[in-house]
Amino acid sequence: MPIPANPPELIISLSSDRVRLQLPEQQENGKPAWTSSFPVKGIFADNQISNALDAALAQNPSLMDQFKDVAILVVDRPNVCIPQFYADQDKLPEIAGRYLKVRAGDTLSADAIPGDTVVAYSVPAGTINVLREYYAGADHLHMTSVLWTAIHQLVTPSGTDSSRLFFLTTGNTLLIIGETAGKLTFSRSFFVQDQSDIAYYALACSRMLKPTEHWLLTIKDERPSLAFPQIEYFNLHHQVELPELHTLIARHRS
Repeated sequence: MPIPANPPELIISLSSDRVRLQLPEQQENGKPAWTSSFPVKGIFADNQISNALDAALAQNPSLMDQFKDVAILVVDRPNVCIPQFYADQDKLPEIAGRYLKVRAGDTLSADAIPGDTVVAYSVPAGTINVLREYYAGADHLHMTSVLWTAIHQLVTPSGTDSSRLFFLTTGNTLLIIGETAGKLTFSRSFFVQDQSDIAYYALACSRMLKPTEHWLLTIKDERPSLAFPQIEYFNLHHQVELPELHTLIARHRS
């Protein structure tokens, strides 16, 4: 599958404990790839966002360049999958409100994904506004949306009598996605501090959902701080390396 022509120039990833900025390699300008992350205690507090971005700008002055395309990647906010039909009927707030905590000042967002479905999630409007003070053209999307699009494009759907769980570790987050007969049926993220946390959540979700197969996902050039451990009585049936994150985002957009 060819690489899409619209990868973001800068990726800002937001998770519960860190802000990460990632500049893909710019061959036409001779600029190498650059990545750095900044720990935070309150990711959705405006001053935490500002402090992280100011520290990044001090580390890499090229971040002061004008970027036309900045992707804000929401890594671990709770989300819910809703059929596109209900989103088109303006029922998204009513349905999402049953499963998500949408607080005063939150923006309810929805990413369209394959399967006539949207991934709904909330982000504090103040967070997005602060980021747009630095990068006016920044737009946001959820990591679940990006991963599901990649799974849909790169993995043959399971049969009607089988199901899969996909596992990805990024930073201190474990993402688990469930698929049955080509449809997204489960999506959760967990904050993990060591490999025993990964094993606990992976086993718990597997016992609850009873999938036919377990798949381990990795992203090219990504080195998670915690690797997926070997777990007794837990078989990893397949391992798939996905393309670089900026390529995954571009594929989701196309």
